[in-house]
Amino acid sequence: MTFKEYLISVGLTEEQANKTVEGMPANKMYLANEENLDSRYTKLKEQKEQLESDLTSANELVTGLKKSNKDVEGLQTQINDYQTKVETLETERATERKSYSLKEALTKEGATDIDYMLHKLGDVEVDKDGNIVGLDNKVKELKESNPNFFAVDTKPITDPAAPGYKAIDNKLDTGKQANLEADATAAFEAALGIKSE
Repeated sequence: MTFKEYLISVGLTEEQANKTVEGMPANKMYLANEENLDSRYTKLKEQKEQLESDLTSANELVTGLKKSNKDVEGLQTQINDYQTKVETLETERATERKSYSLKEALTKEGATDIDYMLHKLGDVEVDKDGNIVGLDNKVKELKESNPNFFAVDTKPITDPAAPGYKAIDNKLDTGKQANLEADATAAFEAALGIKSE
């Protein structure tokens, strides 16, 4: 159910629902399918900025050390250590970027168990810019082969002729209290052939 459909279902007119939905972006209000998205996004953004800062600092240090200390053997070892650290940071950043892209695509498609779907997806190929090759097709194939792990968009039935709950006439008396004892006695007497007066 979309947010607009929800607003209409709680009593707003379609015009009021349209006005509400269209006014949300102008007032910096957005909808998300996940809880605590603001705090999670802020945390991930901080982690990304920290990784980028560490990577920039390490690159600058390696470049500076290479220029000023080419002949010193101990510093060359230190430079090699920093280069290894830079390569490690770059690998971690690429891995996190790939993970974020996959999780975002799976969330967008309505995956209910993202970790399991990541496992099912396996390792994916990344191009030189760090983008996942054929991401949309891979997620689409995964969704088709594992439909139970993706949310289904259900829309309310608006057709009045559609099947559903119907009232059944149970043929009860119109509110009279039944006398069970008298009815049972009459049935018994009728079965024995006794006529009551």
